[in-house]
Amino acid sequence: MNRFMSLRIACANTNKAFLSAVFCFFIILSGCAYIGQSAADDLDAQQLTASQVQPVSIWVAMQGSFALAPLDTPLVARQIKHYSASGTHLQQSLTLARPYLFYVLEEVKKRNMPAELALLPFLESSFNVRRGKGLNPAGLWGLMPVAARHLNLANTPFKDDRRDIVRSTEAALDLMQELYAKYGDWHIALAAYNWGPGNVSKAIDNNKRRKLPIHYLSLNIPAETLVFVPKLLALRQIIENPSQFNVALPEIPNAPYFAQIEVKHAIDIGVVLKLADISSDEFIDLNPSFNKTLIPAGQNQMLLLPVTKIERFEKQYRQYDQPLSQWRSIIVDQSQTLDVLAKKWGVDANRTRQMNHLRMGTSLQAGAMIMIPKPSLKDD
Repeated sequence: MNRFMSLRIACANTNKAFLSAVFCFFIILSGCAYIGQSAADDLDAQQLTASQVQPVSIWVAMQGSFALAPLDTPLVARQIKHYSASGTHLQQSLTLARPYLFYVLEEVKKRNMPAELALLPFLESSFNVRRGKGLNPAGLWGLMPVAARHLNLANTPFKDDRRDIVRSTEAALDLMQELYAKYGDWHIALAAYNWGPGNVSKAIDNNKRRKLPIHYLSLNIPAETLVFVPKLLALRQIIENPSQFNVALPEIPNAPYFAQIEVKHAIDIGVVLKLADISSDEFIDLNPSFNKTLIPAGQNQMLLLPVTKIERFEKQYRQYDQPLSQWRSIIVDQSQTLDVLAKKWGVDANRTRQMNHLRMGTSLQAGAMIMIPKPSLKDD
């Protein structure tokens, strides 16, 4: 073989090697591109998963269940303007709703009621659970004593169920369902909730006699009741589009804030604070219905605690070896005066009278439950 032919063969081999190297290089590049895209896809999937585990805002959950019919009235726009111009008042009131709003919204949804009804406490109490006592509207739902009696909510020296978060919510929603069944219209049912069903029925009858329409805006109702539903609809519009009205809604997750624990034994509130490691304010925010420093035992007597404190409370409760209360409950066996009962049990009559909110000379009836001091803290 001559030198020229050898050179051609060498060049050919060199070209083949070069082409082979280039081919491998492109394969590697394409592989890297595939691996890079695969990694990017995995990262996107991880980010999607991370976003899915983030708690949904209560406002987003609420928007999907709004169902009240709109009202053709400028009163709604006026209320929106009023709320928007109220500075931080709206945000502060809605911030107070954080412990309660998830529970209230869930109860509304269970009954297939419009989600706007979960905002009624904003109109009635600004979500201030400590508001009201005696003959005044009380609790989240602003219930009057006459409504409480109709709804079988107890009011004793120890507890006012109008301020009980769970019982008052159940009662208020029962009442709203009752009113809707009576009138067949949520707007008029809300008017009856605010003004009273007797007054609303009279207004409807008056319109019928005069052959006038009987929808919400046509009734002759007080100004406070006339703006009641527009206030609710205005609040709905703000929640649906807060940025449009320059409102910053507080961050409230769509998750439970509290859980219920049954009270099987009388327990002092101070002991609850110790076992659950919560402040007095935290306790009152969830249990504003208790009037005394004692939670008496009773059928279906419930205590609310933050979900983050339930496990600690239950563990500490099991390990607690001290008396749960300085008081014990007894049932009066026969009619007698408090002085006679105190002497019989060997307890201080004045201290017992104060705890049970009894007047001087009150006669105790057979079957009544009375709290008396324990003669000794060792007696539990």
